[in-house]
Amino acid sequence: MLKQVFDREQLAKVLTSSDVWQWDLLSSYENVEIAVDHTVQYWKSNNLTLSSLEKRTVKGKTVFIPANMEDAFAIKLLDRFVRRIYKVRQSDRNRVVRQLKTLLKDSGNYHILRLDIKDCYEAIQFENLIDKFEDDLILAPECIKLLNGILGDLWINNGMRGLPRGLSISSTLAELYLEALDNKIASHPDVIYSARYVDDIIVLTPAGKEVGVQSDVEAFMNEMGLTLNNNTNKYYSGSSNSAEFDYLGYSIKVEPKRDKPNEVALKISRSKLSKLKSRIAISFYDYKKQNNISLLKRRIEYLCMLKTVRKGKNGDLLAGLAHNYQYVTDNFECLKALDGFLCQQLVNPRFGLNQQEQDKIKKVSIYGNVKKRNVGKFSKKQTALIVRVWQNA
Repeated sequence: MLKQVFDREQLAKVLTSSDVWQWDLLSSYENVEIAVDHTVQYWKSNNLTLSSLEKRTVKGKTVFIPANMEDAFAIKLLDRFVRRIYKVRQSDRNRVVRQLKTLLKDSGNYHILRLDIKDCYEAIQFENLIDKFEDDLILAPECIKLLNGILGDLWINNGMRGLPRGLSISSTLAELYLEALDNKIASHPDVIYSARYVDDIIVLTPAGKEVGVQSDVEAFMNEMGLTLNNNTNKYYSGSSNSAEFDYLGYSIKVEPKRDKPNEVALKISRSKLSKLKSRIAISFYDYKKQNNISLLKRRIEYLCMLKTVRKGKNGDLLAGLAHNYQYVTDNFECLKALDGFLCQQLVNPRFGLNQQEQDKIKKVSIYGNVKKRNVGKFSKKQTALIVRVWQNA
């Protein structure tokens, strides 16, 4: 059984270099060890009781954040305990895309459904999960206490009974809750393949069975207090042989070929490209305020270069466009338009870049860096500074 103790040993296991920079531990406490000791003492002095969560609005959604460092670390440790005890794992996005691409090549007579859970976090009843934990008698009393504290704060101060967006524990609780939905869909007799990534569901059925399958999936959702999102951007229903839809950041298009497997084209979706364009623009506006050309250059590089997330004996774990969109079939040609947009900003008089500064940024090619899978070196401190302006973009 996993040791569920809110002590120095367990806290040290979950702290990362990102935490060190986010909470400025070295400046505030001299070293991480002192910060850990302070946090554990704070928990003891306050009987492991959380302060009220702070509330913000991000992209029209209410997001909650811990009131202080000590609460953030307590919730992070709670999240670790729940994930490890209940073996909670999020689906591998790349694996789902790879499987879907293979299935869509099959020229058989199938139907594809892309479904989305409406307001997923808000719809999941927090109290039901706590009841499960109490019945299971696996989580330590301290964990149950923290969960009840979060629920009580949400209800008293916000009249909310769902899962709070923004807390590390929420994604874990959502995954745990939605496992039952995954199992029901996968075991449906007319479902050939199904997968879920967060609140985005993909289902492959025999042609002619899609209406019944969708009706049953909606019924499964309703039984769990969930509803189907009818937004046209979140829903798709069509033949697998001529499917054209967006999923997990990809734009997917299928074309049938006579006596051959279907041709499946995958590109970076327009919404993702728009997001990248927005971040480029925000970077230039911040440059106008800060007049820091080196920071602007690093931000553009960060958008298009691979980053080392974690080093390992069998190779480093990487993140970035080239990794996250490794199954594109257009060789990243769509990114050339972003290079064009970047050049437009360089000569835009509102940003006031001189020729020398323009030449410095022109050395960065978004398309080139992604296609060549160039790896950039970004310290945690640099990363925090780079992404600061994109927090809500």
